[in-house]
Amino acid sequence: MAENKIGKYFLYALGEIILVVLGILIALQVNNRNEAKKARAQEIILLENIKKDLNLDTLDIGFNLQYHKAFITEEKKFLNFLNSDLIQPSDLIDYNGALSAPLVIVLHESTFTNVQNNDIGLLSNNELRKEISRFYDFFNKAIQKVENDKEVYEAYTLKLPYFLKYFKLDPDAPPMVLSNPNSDDYYNPDFQKQSIIIEDIPGAKQDEAFKIVMNESIFFRQIKIDFYIDMVNRINELSQKIDQELEILVN
Repeated sequence: MAENKIGKYFLYALGEIILVVLGILIALQVNNRNEAKKARAQEIILLENIKKDLNLDTLDIGFNLQYHKAFITEEKKFLNFLNSDLIQPSDLIDYNGALSAPLVIVLHESTFTNVQNNDIGLLSNNELRKEISRFYDFFNKAIQKVENDKEVYEAYTLKLPYFLKYFKLDPDAPPMVLSNPNSDDYYNPDFQKQSIIIEDIPGAKQDEAFKIVMNESIFFRQIKIDFYIDMVNRINELSQKIDQELEILVN
């Protein structure tokens, strides 16, 4: 009789333990699911923000690319004239464009920097995580180095003394037009400098150092143009992969 009671008590206790364990396991499973949903939601937000940053970078890169293409066109026309036997250029040359102007590029890295400083592991797709990291750690830094390192890649300061020597402001040109100072779009200046005209054509055409400087400017500008075009292609490819990953995560 006592043994039966002990057996029943043991079975009851065992059942209670099993129920408690099952309850704990269920609670853990629910908690894990909630954590997984939370992590997925954070990952979606992260990828969407990186995509937004990339879109903004595309706009800024497009702005610089447009100006570099315009500058190099005028630089080539001017250098061709300097190397020719013509007394006057056969093509209309925008000498302000040939002189050009230094540009800068500031890309949007806040989202990646934030996640890199906190938990890069939020990105569950290992291959995508590697591609995003490589894009920001190498290509992003490289394009900013090429554009912003004036001493190495910008010939404006080398060209300016020659333009000061052989050119003057066009007295018949309209005055300088500046962009709207109240514009919210700080990176889209619609300005026009007062035109300059060449004053000493024989001197400029005989100055071999001037021609070399113009040639160097064209060379390094073409490097920037090629780099920007490659950067746009990489951004488009990375954006497509992010879109594909977002589609998987959302569904």
